[in-house]
Amino acid sequence: MNSKLPSHRQTGNIAQAQRPSPSTKLIPAPREAPLSHFISFVRIPALAIRQHLRPLPPLDLLEEDRIRMRVWPNDIDLNLHLNNARYLSQMDYARTHLLARTGILTHIVRKRWQPLVGAVWITYRRSLPLFAAFTLASRLVCWDERWFYIEQTFTGTEGLAAIGWVKGALLDKSGIVAPQKVIESIAPGAVSPPMPESIATWNELTREKLAAG
Repeated sequence: MNSKLPSHRQTGNIAQAQRPSPSTKLIPAPREAPLSHFISFVRIPALAIRQHLRPLPPLDLLEEDRIRMRVWPNDIDLNLHLNNARYLSQMDYARTHLLARTGILTHIVRKRWQPLVGAVWITYRRSLPLFAAFTLASRLVCWDERWFYIEQTFTGTEGLAAIGWVKGALLDKSGIVAPQKVIESIAPGAVSPPMPESIATWNELTREKLAAG
């Protein structure tokens, strides 16, 4: 079950990650995602097909993508609020939505790259009860020689509900596709913003845990 607790130290670290500067251009108000309540193996392929037939409005590489979602009966646990696992499932869909709007999804489909999630770090702040509407915002924070780092934020009517980071990669038959190669295909000459100290610390903690195992 999903028990929401007050934020703790890792929440502070996450919140200190780079945010869009005041000069960031205005982003249109989010719209309800019509496929968001379907299971992942239906809604993500459906989104890819929809993107081919009727593309979503384009988004600059580092802009934030926001979609409206709602907590449905198949999303809840015994506490009648959004289940822990469903947060991750909603994040999967929202990342695909972000990839579609930035143009990366088109290259993934054409080149048959395989998306891979390497790690997820999420902190829960408030509950999202049954039928509650919320906004799920996703943005590409930075990338390195192997991984893309994406921040995803859940916001309900009472404020921040959860915030997480996802470290993801793309694979081909030879292994991991260099993120810079992917970026060059949609934004030639673009370079990664500096990696926030909090993400660098997360990476270091992950390496320590893996080395101990």
